Amino acid sequence: MRKAYVAGSKASARVTRSPLPHVRAPSDEATPTVAHVRKGSTKVKTGSDVVRRAPRQRRARQTVEAVLDAVVRVLTKHGVEGVTTNRIAEVAGVSIGSVYQYFPDKRAIFAALHDRHVEQIGRVIERTLVDHASSSLEAFVRGLVEALVDAHAADPEFHELMMTTVPHGAEGANALALRLRSTFQLALAARARDRRAPRDVDRALFVLPHMVEALSHGAVYRRPPRVSLAAAKEEAVRAVVAYLRA
Repeated sequence: MRKAYVAGSKASARVTRSPLPHVRAPSDEATPTVAHVRKGSTKVKTGSDVVRRAPRQRRARQTVEAVLDAVVRVLTKHGVEGVTTNRIAEVAGVSIGSVYQYFPDKRAIFAALHDRHVEQIGRVIERTLVDHASSSLEAFVRGLVEALVDAHAADPEFHELMMTTVPHGAEGANALALRLRSTFQLALAARARDRRAPRDVDRALFVLPHMVEALSHGAVYRRPPRVSLAAAKEEAVRAVVAYLRA
């Protein structure tokens, strides 16, 4: 991998892991970039949809978080078309140069925002898996569906924008489904002797993640006006449990 040279210094250092999902080595030419970092895995590619530099210091990380928080507020108020660098900088309380210091364009901002969203939902999934480590499969499914519904219901307008409007590419669209699949894989393996555990694991790993994702989103965003969130959540749980019992 090429070395990334720090501005104002003759010293160089190799690009390593970053706390952000997208990192770009600052250079005048098109160099390979670290485009995805997750718990030890690194994928290299070139392009503009990456963060210009990794925020290594606490203050820099706070700036990036402030920018992403500002994007959320701008998105909710003005929609995707209303997201501009000027508005982001104004809401975040930073200069436009600070925004461009970490994000070369809106595409990079949306990618980082979506990755942060997936990480937040991923933590909800992982926490549920740990909390229900000794529970039955049905109890785990109930806990997972309820946790996902509650997480999305906390800010439904923003989460719906993230899932339906904010551009994030094919990889981003599959990220949550992959998290759910790996979670169910672990849950089913740990409960292989559970009488409710599906006999055909491959089929279950196809159905369960898609079923839970669709129902948890539907309960928050697409339920009929006369159906309460609590009722929609309970029906979602019943549907998944019915599949396990079939």
